Amino acid sequence: MGHQRHTTPPRPATVPSRPSRVPQVQRKPALARAMPLTRRYEIQAIDVQGALTQKSAVAPATPTFEDAFAGFARGTLITTTDGPIAVEDLCPGMQIVTKDNGPMPLLWIGSMMVFPGLPELSEESVRLLRVTAESFGMGRPLPDLMLGPRARVLFQHDACRRMFGTPSAFAPAHGFADGESMITIQPVAPVRVYHVAVEGQQVLSANGLEVESFHPGARADDMMDAETLDLFLSLFPHVRSIHEFGPMSYPRLSAHEVEMIRVDAA
Repeated sequence: MGHQRHTTPPRPATVPSRPSRVPQVQRKPALARAMPLTRRYEIQAIDVQGALTQKSAVAPATPTFEDAFAGFARGTLITTTDGPIAVEDLCPGMQIVTKDNGPMPLLWIGSMMVFPGLPELSEESVRLLRVTAESFGMGRPLPDLMLGPRARVLFQHDACRRMFGTPSAFAPAHGFADGESMITIQPVAPVRVYHVAVEGQQVLSANGLEVESFHPGARADDMMDAETLDLFLSLFPHVRSIHEFGPMSYPRLSAHEVEMIRVDAA
């Protein structure tokens, strides 16, 4: 019997397969920050029931919110019925001396940290303003005063009467920076800043200089959607609506209007 040779059957010819036409999904570029940068805000207040309350909250780091917390640097002396008291030592219920309405109870004090060097924050939101002694007149201020990024000072000028029919208006303090008597300061380390609120818009004394208490503006709710408004109001336990912040007795100038007035006066 002969030896049988086992042969391997030939393999079928390989036919190159066509590449499947899978739709290419185009990746969208990474979206920018969906939510605005946030920061932590510290609050003490007398709530609507008259109880003292303290809270910490995280909310957007936007001008709407920062305006309420960035009026004065630590050490600013606010005039009370017990004399000048550093803003960081104020407590709700203390009697704050106002220019037009005498002593009024402090209803709210808020603070936040200013962090220099964060690229997400605008330069305006982290700069302080040093107001040198008596740059607004005798004892205004005395001693030097360090204001926060959102401070407003009382400005008396003929232009106010032409524009508003009143002898004075509140103006952003940084609009007066001149590099000599009012100097912009960029902190090199985190700094805590403060603001205070009483009933209505009031003129307070900070180191002897007339400054504005916090007020969001009579129509601030028109600038916010419902969700943002609810979050904003949650930071102010002493009110339930923008209306409850009280009346505004003085108009406000913009930084641009201050600049134009100064240019015309030069």
